[in-house]
Amino acid sequence: MHTGHATAIRFFKHTSSTYDRVVRLTTFGQDAVWKRVMLRFVPEGDYTALDLACGTGILTLALRGKVSRVYGLDLMYNSLVIANSKARNLNHDIVLLNAAAEFVPLRDGTVDIITASYLAKYCDIEKVVMECKRLLRSDGIVVMHDFTYPKGIMRYLWHTYFMLLRLLGIFMHEWRSVFSTLDKVIVERRYWVTELIDALNKHGFKDVGCINLTLGTAAVVYAKKG
Repeated sequence: MHTGHATAIRFFKHTSSTYDRVVRLTTFGQDAVWKRVMLRFVPEGDYTALDLACGTGILTLALRGKVSRVYGLDLMYNSLVIANSKARNLNHDIVLLNAAAEFVPLRDGTVDIITASYLAKYCDIEKVVMECKRLLRSDGIVVMHDFTYPKGIMRYLWHTYFMLLRLLGIFMHEWRSVFSTLDKVIVERRYWVTELIDALNKHGFKDVGCINLTLGTAAVVYAKKG
């Protein structure tokens, strides 16, 4: 197990029921903006998509609105239960898998699109890229998003914001672990964009690019299987 898996389990073991609301509020609605950017790279039509680290299914369900078949994968079973409930309420047919992104239980060449939001800081990037290459069909698309460590004056504002989140964690017990250490995880994995781009290039992906978002606090990396 990658060390990031243990962190993700600690963070999200008890937060699934409030995840959607808290993420929307604590990112000031930017989570929805970031996911809309990701969706720009997803073509509409008779395609199959795989959403890694799908959590409660926010992006997974949005993908189902564009393509014919969607898989969602996550380490946390309790998050998948919520994603499944949401899908049923919307009459969306999705397949949910309880597994790690480094070891996806699907056959080679199963999907056309792979997305991942907030995965990079918790995973072995090299292994995930290798899985993406295995799973994607020719010219398949991969789009990954996560937080980044901002520069300049934004960095000072960013640290101040996390100080406020730590205070908020006093009153939100289930989120205390996230609010008290998420900034440290982001700083520790601050080179994920470079690592991901290097791995994509190493494994023969093409049209590799990156979009920096929200004053350098997040990024989207995209590529196409060569």
